[in-house]
Amino acid sequence: MSGLRQPLSDLRFVKPGETGETDATEWALNYIKEKAPELLSVMTCSEIFDSSKGGAEKMCHEMGVPFLGKVPMDPQLCKAAEEGRSCFADQKCSASAPALQNIVKKLIKTE
Repeated sequence: MSGLRQPLSDLRFVKPGETGETDATEWALNYIKEKAPELLSVMTCSEIFDSSKGGAEKMCHEMGVPFLGKVPMDPQLCKAAEEGRSCFADQKCSASAPALQNIVKKLIKTE
């Protein structure tokens, strides 16, 4: 699976309600610590594009645009983007930076 991977303890939990969502992160993590602390070492995984049905590559083909590559979802990449810094500068985006570099190379390739 090439989707987003992060520890359960890094997730934000919300309770849906009639007037919107309420942050339930503190409650959920305390409940897990009390009732099932072993779950705090579990990694969560989710797919952004369902690769079993062709994913982004299939979508690009259907739209007639080139598929440039896959970029693993990386919490460090998201953090770098939110902070306005390069994911290449500090080597913290080790999961996503090589894939992004390959895409950049394809985009600037001259013949």
